[in-house]
Order: sequence, then C-alpha cells, then structure tokens
Amino acid sequence: MKQFLRVHCLNEKFLRWFWLGGFLLLGISIQSLAQGCSQCLDSTRATPPAVQAAYRHAIMLLGSVGATLFIGGTLLFRRTR
Repeated sequence: MKQFLRVHCLNEKFLRWFWLGGFLLLGISIQSLAQGCSQCLDSTRATPPAVQAAYRHAIMLLGSVGATLFIGGTLLFRRTR
C-alpha cells in the first residue's frame, strides 16, 4: 500500500509540473499572440480602428473560451484513482 501511495504522489507531482511547464511555454511563445495570415492582417488594416479593436477583442475572447472548454473537459473527464 505504501508503494502505491508513493508512486501515486510522484505521478501527481510530475503531472502538476508538466502542466505548469506546458502553460508557461505556451504563454511565452510568440505564436500564441499571432493574428493569422498576412492576407487577413492586410484586410483588417483597411478597417477603422474601432473595428480593429473589436477584432482583437473577439480573437482573445474566442481563444479563452476554447482554452476554458478544453481545460474544463480535460479535468472533468480525467479518471480519478
């Protein structure tokens, strides 16, 4: 029983560091703030500044909703031991 608890605690520590490192790498990557291809960027520059601000807000909103659903689903469907 002690061996099982020791291995289980090590796995939880590893997973915690793995997720933390993954989120850190994602947060500091330049590509995580990209706005798409150059054609989309050129067509957005032709719009008024208020529309550009709305696009930036929508991109961040859609990204955060997707990330929240993914993380929530991962935590919800994770098996408990």
